Amino acid sequence: MNDRLSAFGRVNALLVAPHATRPELALGYGAALMGAAAATAGGIVSGYGAAHVLVLAVLGFDIAGGVVVNATRAAARRFHRGPHWRRRSVLFVAAHVHPFVVALLFPAQTWSASAVLYLGLVVSALLITSTPLALRRPVAFACAAALITWTIVTAPTEDALAWIAPLLVIKLLLAHLLTDSIPTPEAT
Repeated sequence: MNDRLSAFGRVNALLVAPHATRPELALGYGAALMGAAAATAGGIVSGYGAAHVLVLAVLGFDIAGGVVVNATRAAARRFHRGPHWRRRSVLFVAAHVHPFVVALLFPAQTWSASAVLYLGLVVSALLITSTPLALRRPVAFACAAALITWTIVTAPTEDALAWIAPLLVIKLLLAHLLTDSIPTPEAT
């Protein structure tokens, strides 16, 4: 039984963060499951086959869950400590190659739109993490607003994929990078 619990704890530490509270876990997994369900429904309604629907479900789980998880105190403790938090944060954003996966598997998503979204996320992450704390929040929201608007206006896509860019921007630029207002036990 302890092995099962420790395995469950390792999965939680990987998907959410080490020492996440029960409410943080419930909110994160709840959002992830709702995201997976909505993305699955969108894929089915759009007439995609089982493999494409599965990819959408995984993306929905990761992105919608990540919007909530990245905004938790547990994630703030995990990612935003130590002298190298800026580099780790930018690398975390850069590791999210989701736009290219979508372009590879879904013809409605162009490679150029995916490149603009990906580069916009990475450049925004560099800008946000380089901004003084007093301006970091408004700069992050400015980057998010510009990137969401740009991707929706210049690269419209079909309904089953339209949620990906805005939620990825929220997950990475707002939830992940704006931890300065999340109280941690050390700050309270």
